[in-house]
Amino acid sequence: MRNFLYGVDVGGTAIKIGLFSCAMQHIEKLELETPTEEHETKIFETITQGIRILNEKNGLTFDDIVGIGVAVPCPIKNGYVERCPNLDWYKINLNENFKKWVPKEVKVRFANDANIAALGERSMLYESYEDVVMVTLGTGVGGGVIIGGEMVEGARGSGGEIGHMLIVDPSEVDFDCGCGSRGCLEQIAGTRGILSYAQKMIEKYPDSILIGKKFTVKDVFDAAKANDKAASATFERVTEYLARALAIIAVIIEPEIFIIGGGVSKAGDFLLQSIEKKYKEKARFDTDKIRFALAVTGNNAGIIGAALMIKES
Repeated sequence: MRNFLYGVDVGGTAIKIGLFSCAMQHIEKLELETPTEEHETKIFETITQGIRILNEKNGLTFDDIVGIGVAVPCPIKNGYVERCPNLDWYKINLNENFKKWVPKEVKVRFANDANIAALGERSMLYESYEDVVMVTLGTGVGGGVIIGGEMVEGARGSGGEIGHMLIVDPSEVDFDCGCGSRGCLEQIAGTRGILSYAQKMIEKYPDSILIGKKFTVKDVFDAAKANDKAASATFERVTEYLARALAIIAVIIEPEIFIIGGGVSKAGDFLLQSIEKKYKEKARFDTDKIRFALAVTGNNAGIIGAALMIKES
C-alpha cells in the first residue's frame, strides 16, 4: 500500500529531500549538493539517488510511495520550463523527463519554489486562510500566491514573480537584475541590492559602525536596530519598496494574509513591523486590514509544500 510522499526542494547549491507520511508527518530529511553541470540529467539522477537512500534507510521501496513533488527556482507551468538560467534548463517538461527515472505508478509534479513555500507555510500555521501571498526575501525576492487554496502559476508560469515587479526607477540601480531588466523590486530588497546601497550610505555617513567591515544583510539590519544612519537609510529603503509592492498586490488580489519569509526575514518583528507600518500608510479601501505574519517553517517550507502538492493532486 502506498503510504508515503516525497517533497523535494531544488536550489542552486543544494537539493533537499523530505520523506513524509500521507498524514504529512515529517519522517526524515536528506540534503545533497546540486550538480554543477549536465542539469538535464544530473539533477534527476541526484533526486532519485537521494530517494533511494531514504527508502533503504526506512525499509521502503517505490511501491510504498504515492508520489514526488519538486520545487524549482524558475517560472513553470504544468511542469514546463521555458527558461531557468540558474539550472541550465531551457524548453523542458520536467514532469515528463523525471517520470523516466521513477516507476510509472509514482505521481510526479514540479512547481515554482516560492509558490510551493507558500503552500507549505499555509499548511503549517495558516491553513484557515484561502487567499495567501508569501514574499521570500533572500539572495533574490520570490513570491508565492494562493487563491482559493490553490497555487497561482499564471498562463505560462510567471504568476507570483513578485521580485520582478517593475517598481523602481531604473536610474536608482546601477546593475542589471538576474532577469536582465532594471527596476525590479529584487534590486532593492534582494541581498545584492541591500549590500550595494548600504555601501553607498557608508560613504555618505562615514561614522557608520559598518565601515571597514565585510558586512552581511544581518549586520546591516542589526546596525539599523542600533540607529546607525547608513544602515537605517538602507533598511528604510528596503521596507518602503516592499510596502509599495504589497499595497499594489493588495488592490489586485486582496489576500487575507501576507507572509514574509526567506533568510532576510530572520530580522523578525523589526522587519515585519516596519513593512506593515509603511504598508498601512499606502493601503487603499479595506486592504489595510490584511494580516501580516512571519514564516514559521524555515528551510523546510519547500519540502513540506512539495509533499503537500502531491498529497492534494
